[in-house]
Amino acid sequence: MFARSRSVAVLASAGLALAFWPGATWGQGSAPLLYTVSEIHPTFSVFHDPDGDVSVKEFALYRNVVSHHDTLGTPDSMVIVVHPRDLYHFIYQRSGGRHAAETTFGHAWSPDLVSWTVDTLAFAVDTTWWNRRHVWSPSLIDVNGRTYMFYTGVDDHNDQRIGYTSTAVLDTSNTVWDPGRVMVWEAANTAWAVPDPPVYGGETQFRDAYLMNDPEHPGSLLMYYDAHDSADAKLNRGGLAVGVARSDSGSVDAWHDLGYFPKTLESVTGIPQLEGPHVFSVNGTGENWRLMFSNAGSPPGEHGGTTIRFETLAPGESPADTTASHWSTPIILSQYLGVPTAFGWSGSEEMHVSGADLLGGFTAWSLGSTGIAFTRIVWNGTDFTLAAPSVTAVDEVRSPTRDVTLSPAAAGARAREVTFLIETPEALAAKLEVFDLQGRRTAKPFDGMLARGRTTVTLSLRTRDGEPVTNGVYFARLSYAGGHRTLQLAVTR
Repeated sequence: MFARSRSVAVLASAGLALAFWPGATWGQGSAPLLYTVSEIHPTFSVFHDPDGDVSVKEFALYRNVVSHHDTLGTPDSMVIVVHPRDLYHFIYQRSGGRHAAETTFGHAWSPDLVSWTVDTLAFAVDTTWWNRRHVWSPSLIDVNGRTYMFYTGVDDHNDQRIGYTSTAVLDTSNTVWDPGRVMVWEAANTAWAVPDPPVYGGETQFRDAYLMNDPEHPGSLLMYYDAHDSADAKLNRGGLAVGVARSDSGSVDAWHDLGYFPKTLESVTGIPQLEGPHVFSVNGTGENWRLMFSNAGSPPGEHGGTTIRFETLAPGESPADTTASHWSTPIILSQYLGVPTAFGWSGSEEMHVSGADLLGGFTAWSLGSTGIAFTRIVWNGTDFTLAAPSVTAVDEVRSPTRDVTLSPAAAGARAREVTFLIETPEALAAKLEVFDLQGRRTAKPFDGMLARGRTTVTLSLRTRDGEPVTNGVYFARLSYAGGHRTLQLAVTR
């Protein structure tokens, strides 16, 4: 699914290209669908809400296959053709500016993690008692043939609880969430989280659910979350720890408290506002688990370099086991990596797909409006590094165009031209375009029919006046019916 990083690969805009998507329909709340592209950096990309006044906060990262229906008509008949397609989704909390009240979720979807369509009003608070004031931190999981969105709801007294809604399929703008919103988990259900804590002005701190299938109990789910804990409450100080609960098999409504992880207490982590817990295994194997979380807010001593941290689980132990000796002391992600890729990220999420993993976080310490940064995890045994999240764009499922490839046949940083190699299993109408970091098209070296097999296309690195093109990063995009391929092109002299 994920292409290896090359010297030639795609880059979208650093200043986001924003426009109405041609033929857009109106989503929930009569918000128009908008189009944007990822801001690309050498080892990560960033998605921004198309509304420049919006900062993105906690989010869910999800991938699925969606059926798209086309209607074909003749003078005498009508035929509906179903085309399955792969999509990546962000559902995210909108904040800042006119959205500081944090009452809505945006929904963005993309076939390639580069080009995004966005419904800016996909979900909002309603009159249900436990989520009337705010909705925060969504988490998505498939259960019993439906997609459930668990999230934090905040009531009129600013008390936080966890509940869900669901949909038959997480699609594009036609996603329909159930009208009922079900609260399933609150501080009073546990033996350790503190309801109405005086140190927080009586406002219950209980949020940031992360859902996953229980690897040891088929049909059950595990829920990780953070809450104000009784250990810190006894010391009359603030602090959040990570807790875990297990559902009954086949149920999303019946949950059982499994306690909290002692090594996530403030006395161990030094984090006064721990948020965004989630767990993941090595390359989706179900082994060598990590529990990751964030140093949120702007606490003294934090300047963005130590926001993401994780603990490792002893081999053979259960990810639901809270025994302190089974988990390592917290490890700062940037120090583990030795590179600043995840600088300033918060509220991280991880997703395993066949062949690769994605790791993301919202850019809490960036200037201006925050976005969702995401990168690719490269596994080396049980250790990992991070690399650019370049992907081979997903196409219609089972489409013969899934085998189309775009690669650099010849390229050099000081070359006068770049040659692209295109391979296709069938004749195909396509165009190859080159864009700069601002999303402006700078060249269209091919627009026509590709013959079956191999085609080479040459791109000159000279202007019409014979001068060298400006140094920088560009992206080449091969587009055709059913999909597209993208590559980055770095020009230096």
